[in-house]
Amino acid sequence: MAGSSKDMIDSLVAKFHAISDLYDTFKNENGILRERLTLREQELKSLQERYEALEKKYNNLKLSKTVAAQEGSNTEETKARFAKLVREIDKCISLLNE
Repeated sequence: MAGSSKDMIDSLVAKFHAISDLYDTFKNENGILRERLTLREQELKSLQERYEALEKKYNNLKLSKTVAAQEGSNTEETKARFAKLVREIDKCISLLNE
């Protein structure tokens, strides 16, 4: 009976060590996956900001071409006028945010 109990205890200790090793492995893998997720989230945020900036430029260009076609004026003049308007609007927004 005593030998049987010792064998059971040894078996439980071995299983505990195996489970402990698996836990450490999964913990390390989880840390790596969390780091990769953080990097991907940062990458996604950067791409979204770039997309929004490009979309804003596209909309400004589309609007300037529309106005230029309506007024018959030079595209460069229209772009400059819109750039000035955008700067003025940005100044107003920053003043409102203060």
